Amino acid sequence: MAKGRVRFSLLRMTARPIGALLLVLALALALCALLGHLALPADGWDPEATSTGAEHLLISAAITAGAGLLGLLASWRVPFQMGRREALFVVSMVWLSLGIFGAIPFVIGAGMSIPDALFEAFSGVTTTGGTILTEIEGSLSAPLHLWRMAAQWLGGLGIVVLFVALFPEMGVGGKRLFQGEAAGPTTAGLSPRIRNTARNLLWIYLSITAVAMVTLRVCGLPWFDALATSLSTLGTGGFAIKNGSIGEYNSLSVNVVVTGFMLMAGTNFSLFHRARTEGMSVFWRNPEFRLYGLLFLGISAVIALDLSTSGLADSAGDAVTHSTFQVAAIMTGTGFGTADFEQWSTVSKMLLVTLYFTGGCAGSTSGGMKLMRLLIIFKVIAHEMRLAFRPSLVAPVRVGDQVVPDGVVRGTMAYALIFLATVGLTAIVVSVLDPVDMTTAFMAALACVANVGPGLGAVGPTDNYAFFSDASKMVLAGAMLLGRLEFFSLLALFVPGFWRR
Repeated sequence: MAKGRVRFSLLRMTARPIGALLLVLALALALCALLGHLALPADGWDPEATSTGAEHLLISAAITAGAGLLGLLASWRVPFQMGRREALFVVSMVWLSLGIFGAIPFVIGAGMSIPDALFEAFSGVTTTGGTILTEIEGSLSAPLHLWRMAAQWLGGLGIVVLFVALFPEMGVGGKRLFQGEAAGPTTAGLSPRIRNTARNLLWIYLSITAVAMVTLRVCGLPWFDALATSLSTLGTGGFAIKNGSIGEYNSLSVNVVVTGFMLMAGTNFSLFHRARTEGMSVFWRNPEFRLYGLLFLGISAVIALDLSTSGLADSAGDAVTHSTFQVAAIMTGTGFGTADFEQWSTVSKMLLVTLYFTGGCAGSTSGGMKLMRLLIIFKVIAHEMRLAFRPSLVAPVRVGDQVVPDGVVRGTMAYALIFLATVGLTAIVVSVLDPVDMTTAFMAALACVANVGPGLGAVGPTDNYAFFSDASKMVLAGAMLLGRLEFFSLLALFVPGFWRR
């Protein structure tokens, strides 16, 4: 009985921030309905379908806003205290709500089944980019296409960060939410006040997105395509409005621009802020960014050489273009495509599979384990090797000039184990639910947990997830959410002690 009262109290207390966040989501849906009209008939869009799609999004926005208002009413005059437990609960419930309410437009506007709509929505908000659509062009209205892209953009930075930036009255609760949302093994801010940190991150995110959109327009894309692609790129989601993804534009300039902005999206956003006062050298002084750059250049060079020598590229220029694009797309978890990398050699495919695990930098919109965690793991391994012949050695684990606290080391090792265990368990469950081969089961699990999207086998870069059963789709959607929340926030809800005072 006491546990029931605790749960009810927790639900009422946290209904306020969840309700407010649903209002933000409703506003985003309404904005997509408006901006969907950038899709001009001259560019091949049906104006009647655009108007109908806008109506569907407005209906979805009204439903979402109604739920948000109910949340605010439910918390009326309820004392609000945001401790660590409440923050974890809010973050988890916000992401669940974002996926559930984000699926409504797909049900209303595209006639999807509920499992398909939930899979598509969670794939968007977690920036995974895997789709159940067998035909991208012509299957959705322009406003609904834009919502798919906007969902990735909101999920990339994190709608919780957006909320903290916009609502200063959160106070210390904002700090708790930010800590539960922040991606990576550290949660160091850009400024002493967490609201300023969130606002700085939001401003950087908005600015880079705007620059990407204008640059893509200069490269020849229509305004609607430029907006949609920039939202997907900076959110590292990978949804596209063309069947052939970015490759269908058949434009070297577009490929180069998207590659550059994918790499920017995979960079710790705090470095962009620091570069304003410390200069551009701040990037190379950062050990994680150095590893990021060297890994990108090294693997791109090996794959380009492999493509050239195996005859899979028409020229050396094409080999470099395809290798750098796909390495950036997989490493950052964006998942765009300009080539069917499943046709590449085993060496190139294995190098790409490695990048599913690494991801980009902490504090970015990329997926994967994050390179900072890998740096810490490598340092721990080196430390243990030294202890093998110098057992009395007392030396902290360092990354660059920074000492890594023991708590961060433990959390990093635990995260790595949970990541691998989740991939393995998800692959087993999917293989039980559906008669798929081992490569497909493993890569579907890895692509969803790492929030990348395309994989190998039947979920390759030219394939989709439509053939999975409804049960498998829900399992994979759950894997996406676990990967995006980095496990601990969501898994904590299943610990019995979480619900005790």
